[in-house]
Amino acid sequence: MSQLDWPKDRLLIQVLDDSDDESIQWLIKGEVSKWSQRGVNIIYRHRKFRTGYKAGNLKSAMSCDYVKDYEFVAIFDADFQPNPDFLKKTVPHFKVARYFPFFLSCFSKYSIYALVSHFYS
Repeated sequence: MSQLDWPKDRLLIQVLDDSDDESIQWLIKGEVSKWSQRGVNIIYRHRKFRTGYKAGNLKSAMSCDYVKDYEFVAIFDADFQPNPDFLKKTVPHFKVARYFPFFLSCFSKYSIYALVSHFYS
């Protein structure tokens, strides 16, 4: 994720976790800390209550004040690695057709869909 070809001041990576396994939490925190020290704008968010499961976690993360500072949101499963040019290939579609609220992209029959959502002003 940190290899995305996009201006660093316009990129925030949220790592969303609602697991109850402390060893996994520490592992994720360590990775986030490592990337943060390398200059990646990355945040770790842990939820104690799993209301709504994955969708609830996404909804909770999108309600954070700092998210409003970004025009677009890309959502990937943790085990998915997008190509570095993913944003450069998808974001221009929103600039041409601003009436599209989201874009779905399938990378293979085995990978999760990536969703890029646009916030309207």
